[in-house]
Amino acid sequence: MRVTNSMMLRSTMRDVGQSLSRLQDTQSKITSGKAITRGSDDPTGTASAMSIRQDLRRLEQRSRSVDDAQGWVGAADTQLTGMMNRLTRAKELVVSAGNGVTNLTPAARQAIAAELRSVRGDLLIAGNATYAGRPLFAGTAAGPAYDSTGAYLGNDDAVVRDVTVSTSMTVNVTGTEVFGTSGTGAGSLFEVLDRMATAIANGDSSAMAAEHTNLDAATARVRSAASSIGTKTAALIDLRSRIDDDMSALTSRLSEVEDVDIVESLVRAKAEETSYQAAVQAAARLIPVSLLDYLR
Repeated sequence: MRVTNSMMLRSTMRDVGQSLSRLQDTQSKITSGKAITRGSDDPTGTASAMSIRQDLRRLEQRSRSVDDAQGWVGAADTQLTGMMNRLTRAKELVVSAGNGVTNLTPAARQAIAAELRSVRGDLLIAGNATYAGRPLFAGTAAGPAYDSTGAYLGNDDAVVRDVTVSTSMTVNVTGTEVFGTSGTGAGSLFEVLDRMATAIANGDSSAMAAEHTNLDAATARVRSAASSIGTKTAALIDLRSRIDDDMSALTSRLSEVEDVDIVESLVRAKAEETSYQAAVQAAARLIPVSLLDYLR
């Protein structure tokens, strides 16, 4: 087979072009930091990267759900802790009034009753606390959980968040779970405090004793709600830790698949640059002199 000048030229230029293409591809990977810039670079790696990214998106969704759940229970925990502190003060006032009921002046009893009503007001404010614009203790109802009289405006529905692929968690406690129900039994915590304040102001020792028992029961209910929220908080902290670990592992796996080894690529780029320069020099010697070279 006769090898013509044009055939030799085309072959030489093709080899030079391929050498330049390899050099450019390696330089592009170094610049982007990615070993896979096209699906054809590594079909198996591309499929693996797509699968890992899908898993990461699912984890990110779970992470957002857990973040929201932590926000709910964290806000509720803060309010319930504050309530327990105020109820401790209420207990101190009731005990003080009970011990000195026969010796306290009417003015002193009125002062204790006024402070007790102030505690009630603080608890009502806490009962209407919100998270992200939604009431914490009103179930799924919109608007405040309680009106100014202490009447419950919410419902007993659960606020639920998906925290794992197959697990949901109720992240709220309702007003009836925390403060009790008006008009039934001893009534709500607000009603107990109202009656207690009235009994102290009037120096009614028998009524004070009865409401003292009711106050202890109401306090136990708030404590139980706080304990429930604390348990949920601990569970969400554990879930958050596991999600972070899973995301870190997936991110590392994705990096192993997609990210370029800079040192190895730099060595390869240098070798390909040397190869390209050698190909250009060889081509310069092999390509025959044309008429234009004589005209220069």
